[in-house]
Amino acid sequence: MGGSIFELCRAGGTKTVGNEILPLLCPDWRTATLVIDAEDGTVAFANSPCIEMLRRKRPARLVRGRLAFDSPDLDRRFHIELSRLLSTGRESAFLFERDVASDTWLSVSIRNGQGFFRDAIHTGLGAAYGPSLMVVELFIRGEGIDALAFATFATTASLSKAEAQLVDAIAAGNSLQRAAESREVAISTVRQRMKSILSKTGCRTQSELIHLVLSLCPRRSN
Repeated sequence: MGGSIFELCRAGGTKTVGNEILPLLCPDWRTATLVIDAEDGTVAFANSPCIEMLRRKRPARLVRGRLAFDSPDLDRRFHIELSRLLSTGRESAFLFERDVASDTWLSVSIRNGQGFFRDAIHTGLGAAYGPSLMVVELFIRGEGIDALAFATFATTASLSKAEAQLVDAIAAGNSLQRAAESREVAISTVRQRMKSILSKTGCRTQSELIHLVLSLCPRRSN
């Protein structure tokens, strides 16, 4: 990776990382990914898509070397989740924010690395930033999921037609209640389907499911 990729981060107080750790931290270079010190939000590392996002200053930016979201509410919730992960040792948290004006969704996932993953992060960055480094992924979704990719995902996960339709509806921003009403089925039926979907996909929560689908099946720009 060239030094120019890290120009913005160096200006904001972050440092570069050896090439050997980059694939571990950012296995999907299409997703904006960064590493922050959860104690104060200082950015320690950002990959190329994330740096481009930070340069645009939407939906997040660097403020004195710290990650800050345009939405004050999202920024508040983000730091609450960081504190929770630090205090509880939980492995992940997911946040979502909708921009009604542009009809886009922002997905924010926070990974509190465990085991070898944590050791690798701290080996590459910990000496400069302390023991509380976490990986943050930012994904903006505005045009829906890729139908072909999602069809393959649904088949792989053994989702029924009704379950796939429910996942599609939820990924588009609908609540379970709205999904039930649009399909003219009981909310209890929809909840049972969601329980089955979570089991089949290995997700623990609906938020985790949405993040999984949006990350794996985003509609690509031509």
